[in-house]
Amino acid sequence: NTALGTLIMLKRYRRDDIKVALLRDIAVIYSRPFSGNRGKTGKHFLSEKKYVPAEYRDLHDRLLDLRNKQFAHTDAIFHDPKFMKWEGDKGVAFPMSFKTFDYLGLLRNLKKVEALIKSVESNINSAAREYEKGF
Repeated sequence: NTALGTLIMLKRYRRDDIKVALLRDIAVIYSRPFSGNRGKTGKHFLSEKKYVPAEYRDLHDRLLDLRNKQFAHTDAIFHDPKFMKWEGDKGVAFPMSFKTFDYLGLLRNLKKVEALIKSVESNINSAAREYEKGF
């Protein structure tokens, strides 16, 4: 619900820097239940992908990778650092470059992100209703 609310808020902004900040929040909020981390009540039960429709699994994985490898943890594999050696008149330098995530590409796919969030929410609500029938 919070991820969907942030997505709706993101649509009101035109500046890419604001959109990217809100996109970061969406990735973190959406991914949290799938992280497998322990919350106050124990392990998050959504660590299974059964709630994610097959057509959205790639997008789901991209959002989790963004959260896990870009924002929540430093991941050298994700950033793929490249080192170089430059020799010039003033000596030797060793510059480094890093791969960055394609935020603007993900922003162009907001309709799919929204559909993913709504689909997962619907699947979880359906599973909860089935579970509650047992009581």
